[in-house]
Amino acid sequence: MVETDPIEALIHQAAIVGLLCALVAGLGEWLHQRRLRETQSLTFGPEGPRGWTALVPILRTFAALLLGFSLWVLAHLESKPPEIDPTQEPSQHLLIALDVSPSMYLEDSGPERNIRRGTRASEVLEAVFQRLDMSRTRVSVVAFYTDAFPVVLESFDINVVNNVLNGLPMEFAFEAGSTQLQQGVEKALSFAKAWPKGSTTLIVVSDGDTVGGSLPARLPLSISDVLVLGVGDPHKGSSVAGRTSRQNIQALQRLAVRLGGLYHDANTKHLPTEVVRNLAMAVPSVEDQTLLRDLCVAGTGIGTGILALLPLLLAQFGRRSQRSKSPVLTGQAGK
Repeated sequence: MVETDPIEALIHQAAIVGLLCALVAGLGEWLHQRRLRETQSLTFGPEGPRGWTALVPILRTFAALLLGFSLWVLAHLESKPPEIDPTQEPSQHLLIALDVSPSMYLEDSGPERNIRRGTRASEVLEAVFQRLDMSRTRVSVVAFYTDAFPVVLESFDINVVNNVLNGLPMEFAFEAGSTQLQQGVEKALSFAKAWPKGSTTLIVVSDGDTVGGSLPARLPLSISDVLVLGVGDPHKGSSVAGRTSRQNIQALQRLAVRLGGLYHDANTKHLPTEVVRNLAMAVPSVEDQTLLRDLCVAGTGIGTGILALLPLLLAQFGRRSQRSKSPVLTGQAGK
């Protein structure tokens, strides 16, 4: 489901309002300049205005645009982000099914293809965290290899989640064997059954180096979005446990189709911003609102300052300095 980012929509509205204000101000400046030509000598004296005064209409128009944009945002943005106790308020869920099999230790990931697949998975997930409001998100991580079990359940502590993602040798908790990707996803989905409808985004991170399996015929009602992120070089294989392993794009794409989600090759590129914004759980973070509010307060101050200072500057420095002709006149008078 594609939803419009509220902050982005507000910025678009404010831009339109700002442009309308600039258009009205620009029309007014044009009419004012026509009238000023008739009275220019009375206003600035016989020598006319200084050259810099030609910028005054542009500055006033810019100030109108800045004030229109800033005031519209400030009028429609929450005056203060609500204080939320995450343990009491309804929240979104981020459910991660994480591949921790030995092949995730192969170093063929990243832009230079020189970091471990598991490390790349952590980098991609942390980049997703940074673009979501994690203060209102419960995170669950289900690790899978030959079996699957939860490592973190419904935690608001993103530091705990990051510690889990960064280097815990979880493959030793499983018996050696083939990776059961579908079983890991099925186990993860079992935890989502009790969560509110449409509250959960499922992210599956794997190299796709797996054996076949089955998935539930229907996803839990709590699942609103599914992302399948692939890591590992899909072309050049690496050796692990006496065999060659590479990212199995076809297996991951089939998984994404069966789950009704989106596949992304995250081996060298992070998840596109538009994909993150289109998630049902994507809401403007408190940090985003605070930054936008601060910028618009500054914009209001700058616009007001321009309009307040221009009359003073025009009065003091708008006229060309008139050279005194008294010495010449005195000399002529003495002859």
